[in-house]
Amino acid sequence: MKYLKRATLVTGLLLALSLLVLPVRQTFAQEDSVLAAEHDATVLVKWMQLLYDRVEAEKISAPAASRLYAYAGVTAYQSVLPGMPEGISMSGQLNALDTIPYPEEEGVYDWPSSANAALATVIAGLFPEEAADTQRAVEALRSSQSNSRAGDVGEDVVARSEAYGEIVAQAILDWVAIDNFAETREMTFEIPGGDPSLWVLTADGMRPVEPYWGQIRPFALYYADACAVEPNMPFSTEEDSAFYAQALEVKTTGDNLTNEEKDTARFWVDTPGETGTPAGHWVLVENQMVDHLGLKLDRASMMYGLVGVSLGDSFISAWSLKYQVNLLRPVTYIQEYIDPNWQPFIASPGFPEYPSGHSVVSGAAAEVLTGMFGTVAFTDQSGRRRGFEPRSFTSFEAAANQAAISRLYGGIHYRSAIENGLRQGRCIGQQVLNYVLLRSVPQGE
Repeated sequence: MKYLKRATLVTGLLLALSLLVLPVRQTFAQEDSVLAAEHDATVLVKWMQLLYDRVEAEKISAPAASRLYAYAGVTAYQSVLPGMPEGISMSGQLNALDTIPYPEEEGVYDWPSSANAALATVIAGLFPEEAADTQRAVEALRSSQSNSRAGDVGEDVVARSEAYGEIVAQAILDWVAIDNFAETREMTFEIPGGDPSLWVLTADGMRPVEPYWGQIRPFALYYADACAVEPNMPFSTEEDSAFYAQALEVKTTGDNLTNEEKDTARFWVDTPGETGTPAGHWVLVENQMVDHLGLKLDRASMMYGLVGVSLGDSFISAWSLKYQVNLLRPVTYIQEYIDPNWQPFIASPGFPEYPSGHSVVSGAAAEVLTGMFGTVAFTDQSGRRRGFEPRSFTSFEAAANQAAISRLYGGIHYRSAIENGLRQGRCIGQQVLNYVLLRSVPQGE
């Protein structure tokens, strides 16, 4: 495997050995507590929307945002798990996630309140204390939801449930603290040179985005490169080569964009600092699915948990491969070998080209959503506040394919990075569905 670090293989083996444990299934027999399946999922939608908004406001990078969505999704699931009698904990299934305590059987619990406190605590802990606006927003939503639930179930029940949510949150934050994020903040990076195929900065003042993100601990993957799809298009400047042909396709496509293609490129660009990032786009799709599919608190929490894990692993996987392959952007190649005056429709971001991150994350999210709900036709209205008309899709996969091809329209990726990125993402989604079990497998299947 030309591009994959030997260290990742060793790490993968160690993680694989560490996961040779059975998933934890614990039941919580409290007859007076209303089951999660009987609660609506409003509290989760509100928290995921707040997280999206704060990712945008704080200008969080695309990889870093995926990490936040992943931890929030796991928190959503674990905080209401005791209200799902047949549910299985993610403890022992996700890398390094220790057992999360269950509540005492004495007393009545309100699972929306548990989720409210858990998500408030985890999200606050994921942002620095200096992010004052975000901390105030978190506290305001927690207080609002707490007061609302107290009116429905009583202050004692809310207090007991929130106390349990905080226990879950602390276990999650302890897990967060050992994911190697802090260590990567201290690493320095020097852009490699000396080879015409290597990525170079494409704008003045640009800085490489998260060059060591591939060293963040994966969530469900055994190691970062477990689903990596290595490039199968050798670099070449010859006019009869596949590489030249794909670069020429980027140029030709960009020179002849239709209005629909321009709108597609804009709809899916999800620029950090202007939106909640590409992973956040799929969080907004999840929020819409709650109403579209009539999901209750139990199923919604499962969705946020599994999709969140796929979002987190997608960026770890994509970024690990990006900085190993370190391939130049189309704009660099085209200006050097085809047309020195050419410019893409969308400016190239500050990281290597291969694979397409949009393709990986969209392929993974669509795979998980399809695995959970089947083929679902839906209308994505997430772009309304940015002035985009709703877009209708016949399936999650159709949406993922459009998100992926939008990067060709933008002039950001070669087709091989898009197609292989979708393959890589689908592999990640399959890994999540196959190895993170939230229900017992029916006998005989």
